[in-house]
Amino acid sequence: MGRNPLPALAVGAMAVMLAPAAGAQSAYTLVKTIDLPGDTGGHGDWTTFDSATGTVWLSQSPDHNVVVIDAASQSIKGVIPGIEEGNGIGLTPKYAFLADAKGNAVVVVDKATLQKVATLHPEGQAPDTVNYIAKADEVFVNTASNDMTVYSATAPFKEIDHFRLQPDPAKDGPDIALYVARTDRIYQPDDNVVDVIDPHSRKIVAVWRPGIQGSAKPMVFDGKTGHLLLGTTDKDMLVLDSRSGKVVATIPVQGSVDETAIDETARRAFVGDKDGLIEVIDFDSNTVVDRIPSEKNVHTLTVDPKTHAVFVYRNESNKVDIFEPLKTAAK
Repeated sequence: MGRNPLPALAVGAMAVMLAPAAGAQSAYTLVKTIDLPGDTGGHGDWTTFDSATGTVWLSQSPDHNVVVIDAASQSIKGVIPGIEEGNGIGLTPKYAFLADAKGNAVVVVDKATLQKVATLHPEGQAPDTVNYIAKADEVFVNTASNDMTVYSATAPFKEIDHFRLQPDPAKDGPDIALYVARTDRIYQPDDNVVDVIDPHSRKIVAVWRPGIQGSAKPMVFDGKTGHLLLGTTDKDMLVLDSRSGKVVATIPVQGSVDETAIDETARRAFVGDKDGLIEVIDFDSNTVVDRIPSEKNVHTLTVDPKTHAVFVYRNESNKVDIFEPLKTAAK
């Protein structure tokens, strides 16, 4: 990798890494593998957990579905067909908003019945992220063309506003954004920067440039520290202050990352590393403390915050692996 294993000064932060010893047993064990419907592996863009219904939602792009898994029974609850290329998934108390990049639409589904109730067509091309803002009861939808469209989250889902993201024009375009209720901001990775959006004025109030050479990827927020953990394609995770955007720490990882999942109670983040690992980061020490083996190009996953089970979407094999902490793994 060509990295110095000792802590080294990074720009504005301390680079830190603590890797598990070679051959060390992971603190997580595989308890079940779910075979997904369809017969095609390949890209899957997003996996998320819905605490209100105890379900996992994942975009099964190659088979043009969104799959819903019951976390308690660890079985498939339902399949929503006709999503040409599923991307981001936004969840409100009543609805799921499913971004369809190739279909150039956002499909709205009733979470109770899993039936489609509306189809929205945001400004621009290739919808990616859907973020729900509970205070305003609105959803923000970004597209690969660097547009952001705002809708009412209540039927008939009226379009409210539209604005452009930064930089404009973008080279690679935006990835999945994160809304944080505590700061009341949307954090939008776009190319190698992060747009900070006030959802009420619907304006970009800051553009953070944390020194990423490649691309900024999705992030999670830790309420205890007030830090954001931002993925990058630089084989680094960046810990950012959520108010200023200052880089607090740099955490080297083995490969290029995409989605990161968070278990705040356990003080852990789980990083989908395309090198074939789930790298486990301790929020309090900003270090990699565990690695869960998976398969190459794995990159989307989610966590049940009550049971601490980790759901890893092996998109190329068209399967979901469920890992649990060793102390709760026995059934």
